[in-house]
Amino acid sequence: MRGLVVAMAALAALVVVLGYRLATLERAEGESGRAAIGGPFSLTDHNGRRVSDRDFRGKLLLVFFGFTYCPDICPTELQTISVALDELGPQAARVQPIFITVDPDRDDPPALADYLGNFHPSFVGLTGTPEEIAAVARAYRVYYAKARLPNTESEYTMDHSAFVYLMDGEGRYRAHFSSGVAPEKIVAGIRSLL
Repeated sequence: MRGLVVAMAALAALVVVLGYRLATLERAEGESGRAAIGGPFSLTDHNGRRVSDRDFRGKLLLVFFGFTYCPDICPTELQTISVALDELGPQAARVQPIFITVDPDRDDPPALADYLGNFHPSFVGLTGTPEEIAAVARAYRVYYAKARLPNTESEYTMDHSAFVYLMDGEGRYRAHFSSGVAPEKIVAGIRSLL
């Protein structure tokens, strides 16, 4: 009897989770059937200037959320984007790669400028207040959270989702690429919109 109760409880939990995911997906898809990812933002770039999403209109955007202290995923993904831009050749001028920090406490404009010096020269790094970063992360459906490192009071890393978002010239979501994707896939996605 106990096994039946546990199985019924697990089934009920699964139905609730699937129902929530379906409702979320239906809300996330607008009348056009496109996922509601992205939206307006106003942040500070790696040169200390305020910029908004409107400053990038007319260009395809490759948007990645991460942080400069990231030991592996972030530099790997930014290098993948850099290789994709190199493969595009002159067409890369029609694409704006954007790195948005999820660690605004440490990633100020000089830190972003220094970090992005290791990647494609067209990268724009964006930071802001914790509230501004939370808002843009919500708009892009990005998960992030501080994770304290063991045996320390003040040191931390950032857990975060790792997608590269491809946005069209009007700032609308067109596709995303999972962590570890080959640069050729990103190039193919971009070329399909050029």
